[in-house]
Amino acid sequence: MNLIQLSCTSLLALVLAGSSALATENRAYFSWNKDPRLPDCTAGSVQAAVAGTVARARGSYAGGRTITGIERIQEVQYRDNDVSPLARRYCRGTANLSDGSVHSVHYKLVEHAGFVGIGWAVEACLAPLDKWRVYGAYCSTTRPR
Repeated sequence: MNLIQLSCTSLLALVLAGSSALATENRAYFSWNKDPRLPDCTAGSVQAAVAGTVARARGSYAGGRTITGIERIQEVQYRDNDVSPLARRYCRGTANLSDGSVHSVHYKLVEHAGFVGIGWAVEACLAPLDKWRVYGAYCSTTRPR
């Protein structure tokens, strides 16, 4: 077996291992068999992903605060087979932060945006705390247009 075949085999093993790990998190996968394309806005794995996204951001983004819970979650819009064939689900809610403050949070779920296109990914924005406009004015990239 040459180095290229070994690398491809290793990559395939990594992808398969990653996909089984994602399956335990109730994440949606390929929609070939008419399975749901994206989880609901209120799913526990989605809320954990939103909190994780904010927690992994630069410490000064949210002033070192983390999301402890999300309430009043609403789906704003669901799009599929639009300009992009990838499904997108736009959501908003009220985030309780670790310092006791409450702020609005906007997040977008995107199909096939996980590692090597497997699973879904989330982009989350705390509207009043995005002082550098990483997600555009008033979190515009995480809201439907």
